[in-house]
Amino acid sequence: MKEEIAQLKILQTIDLEINEMDSRLAAVTSGLDQRRAVIAQRQAEAEQLRERLAALEQRQREMETGLEEDLARIRDRQAKMMNIQTNREYQSLLKESEDAKKSSKEREEELLRLTGEIEEVSQKIEECDNLRAGEEKLLADDSKEADSKLAELSGAKEKILKKRATKSKNIPASILKKYEMLRERRKGLALVGVVDGVCRGCFMNIPPQLFNDLLKEEKLLICPTCNRIMHHQTADEN
Repeated sequence: MKEEIAQLKILQTIDLEINEMDSRLAAVTSGLDQRRAVIAQRQAEAEQLRERLAALEQRQREMETGLEEDLARIRDRQAKMMNIQTNREYQSLLKESEDAKKSSKEREEELLRLTGEIEEVSQKIEECDNLRAGEEKLLADDSKEADSKLAELSGAKEKILKKRATKSKNIPASILKKYEMLRERRKGLALVGVVDGVCRGCFMNIPPQLFNDLLKEEKLLICPTCNRIMHHQTADEN
């Protein structure tokens, strides 16, 4: 069993290298994904602002049309007031004229407010577009660098995988199957050292008799707490 444990230690080291390689690959792609998410967010913000701008401009056109109608009504009523025959007609036209003046003033105030808001929203759209363009440029630059890095890491990982396939052949199928099962269930760490009776996987003490059996290296032993395969490790071993 001593030889099998030695081979498992080699395999575990290789698998930890593969895990590290996967983490580095994920980090590269994650950075690009984060930048894409920012770009999508800027795009969504700009679209919402454009919808808001379109609504404001539509409202502005409606106010301008209404203002023109009010001014035309004022001119019409003032012209008619020059030819009225009775005081009753005069008062009626005067009221219509005053109502139109009041309406036109409200529309002018609303137009002034709309103009300010349109300018503000337009500026925000420009800012969003500029920020998005900047992020897109950074993404393009990062993508070139990432492609190179991914190719380098993928090539290195492929070599490690070939090495793993070779080393796996030196381990009996039943032991390898158990190791693979534990590696999947224990977040990539199936084989752990035991230093001075303490499992380095869960940092719990193992029973003294089990530790004595571990020193003999006569059979495959499992930690009673974390269920990982154990091997004896001295304090000065990494």
